[in-house]
Amino acid sequence: MNIQRLYPFIFLLASPVIAADTDPGPYLQTAASYRIYGGGLGDPIAPRPNDKKVVFSIEGNAARQIFDAIGPDKHDPCTEGSGMRVRHKDHDHLTCTLSKQNDYVCSFGFDLVSGKSIGGSIC
Repeated sequence: MNIQRLYPFIFLLASPVIAADTDPGPYLQTAASYRIYGGGLGDPIAPRPNDKKVVFSIEGNAARQIFDAIGPDKHDPCTEGSGMRVRHKDHDHLTCTLSKQNDYVCSFGFDLVSGKSIGGSIC
């Protein structure tokens, strides 16, 4: 049998497998908390027209999936000795933790005036 004749059939057989591997799936719901504020995260004030930020905190399965995706663990002097595992990306703008009790939490934020990513947690 001529292999060139099989190429279209091989492609058709492989296509469902390729499509399944590239499909990210549907949007999923998660529990999240947020806060809109001005000033700094450690010393927040009421938001102002030229100073508005938002911070999000996500827990549960979504936080676990993000935690797993952004590994490896990082050294964190704030949690040293507590048994908490910490992972972060983008200069600490995305921070995820795993507590000794297996609670996952991820935090991140945005400056609503500039649109830039900012940290969502502090030490």
